[in-house]
Amino acid sequence: MFAAQPTPGTRTLLRDVARERLRSEIISGRLRPGERLDDDDLAARLGCSRTPVREALADLDRLGLVELRANRYTRVAVPRDEDVLPALQALGLLFGGVVRLAVPTLSDRARSSLFRRLGVLLDCMQEPGWLPTADAATPVYRTFINECRNPMLSAALRGSLDGLTFRLRNDRLHETLPWEHIRNGVVALRIAVDGRDGRLAERATWAVHLLPDPDRPDSSTGDTGPLRGCTER
Repeated sequence: MFAAQPTPGTRTLLRDVARERLRSEIISGRLRPGERLDDDDLAARLGCSRTPVREALADLDRLGLVELRANRYTRVAVPRDEDVLPALQALGLLFGGVVRLAVPTLSDRARSSLFRRLGVLLDCMQEPGWLPTADAATPVYRTFINECRNPMLSAALRGSLDGLTFRLRNDRLHETLPWEHIRNGVVALRIAVDGRDGRLAERATWAVHLLPDPDRPDSSTGDTGPLRGCTER
């Protein structure tokens, strides 16, 4: 619980705590896409003043988790069909660099953990809906981030991860993405992790995120056709 009356110098801390609390509730689904967010209600529930709540909401707006419309509404962002492919590819571009740097230097323990988690991800990809896959993919992303020895790249992906993965929360995701292509990429990534092959891991990551093979500049995934149905209203 926050202090009811923050003292000077603690506003930043309250803002950070409020942001993390709201971020967690949005990511977990407790706060649903499109749900209206009232400053006074949130302040009362979180036990703080309106100022850190407003600051937290502004931060979450920049992350893409909240939509702020002056004099109209503040609400949890609503993932749009047309954002699925751009978000997936943006995630792949950042994640590919992290993977390439992290894989060759993985400890035995980290390699074993990632190998297991990628297996869980493959199993969860068989389930309908985005939630099982998202729940299994997030620990994979975070493990790679933690294992990457480039702190700037890790920070860039860590700061973007929630906003980008949130945009993939589409109820028709399993109908519109080329899952066999994506599964093949995950299998290749698992093989690369097992062999500590950074270049293969990067190529596999690009395949998972529907990017052209970096070793074949003239290539394209050729599998994004089914995604077009996601943008049809």
